[in-house]
Amino acid sequence: MSKIEIRDFSSSEWDALQSRFGDRSLVQDWAYGEAKTEDGGWRVERGVLHSGQEITSIFQALIRPIPVFSGGLVWINRAPLWQTTTGQGPEVYGEALHQLYSYYVLERGMYLRLAPSHVPGETTILDASTCGLQDAGMSGWASTVLDLTRAQDDLRAGLKQKWRNCLNKAERANLEIASGTGADLFAEFLESYRAFVGGRGFTTSVTPDLLAGLQRCLPEARKLKVFTAYLDGAPIASALIARYGTAAEYLAGTSTDAGRKNNAGQLLLWRALVELQKTGFKNFDLGGVDPELTAPGVLQFKTGMNGVPYRLAPEIEAVGGGLIQRLVRWRVSKARAA
Repeated sequence: MSKIEIRDFSSSEWDALQSRFGDRSLVQDWAYGEAKTEDGGWRVERGVLHSGQEITSIFQALIRPIPVFSGGLVWINRAPLWQTTTGQGPEVYGEALHQLYSYYVLERGMYLRLAPSHVPGETTILDASTCGLQDAGMSGWASTVLDLTRAQDDLRAGLKQKWRNCLNKAERANLEIASGTGADLFAEFLESYRAFVGGRGFTTSVTPDLLAGLQRCLPEARKLKVFTAYLDGAPIASALIARYGTAAEYLAGTSTDAGRKNNAGQLLLWRALVELQKTGFKNFDLGGVDPELTAPGVLQFKTGMNGVPYRLAPEIEAVGGGLIQRLVRWRVSKARAA
């Protein structure tokens, strides 16, 4: 029988734990949890599950308590991590779900919502309902990923023809590219991103404040990396890349009319891919590619790199604590569906 241990972990402790698992992600990173607490309304709990002396699973939970009343929301995104680099059976995942349900729902009377970290089929012997959870009615996260262990020529040849033509055009343009993790370059990106998001009037969970908090909390070696294209000294497009373990992820980007005209976005992502490959990264996730949710222009841009698509298992949930927690569930479900 597994047992949950919740305590404070340092950044280095949590990173070392995550390195044991092949299904790690940015949203389970220590710095991401800290940034979400700074962004307001959340607090974070990190836990490990033991089987004897062995750590079999870990998770980072975001908690939104209800003022005055007990209970609240527990949001566990792309966890529990259970796919160790040495290999474990899906029964470990089932035990982790059972313990999370017992601890948060039965003991603390909270509403638990969980987005699994695996693709459907990896836990075919498991029915989440046997662990107290049920389908929450929300599809899992979808994206595409590029295998950076392939030869660079193969990766370029694999680009869709139109995307590759745009890249060729951008490489012939008189664009200057700067990349790095320095404070000035990041501040320039953040200023452009605030204007870009505000000017387009769309809502995103990847807010400028979240990115600023994430950059503050990340260790120096893993700061978010900025790639910016300049035309005649003026920034016309930028891309922000996160790095964790041997994986990297496209987090956010900006583009002006001049950037789109010169296909600067294609050039920036290709330059990022080449640099990541040279520095030993194995996978490059394009950070959300969902035919149902991604804006058409963004969808076309990202799918042009011709990565391998994936979709994680649907979200699951469990409600405890009576009427108050059912109201929490209703509000969360409404917000998730928006």
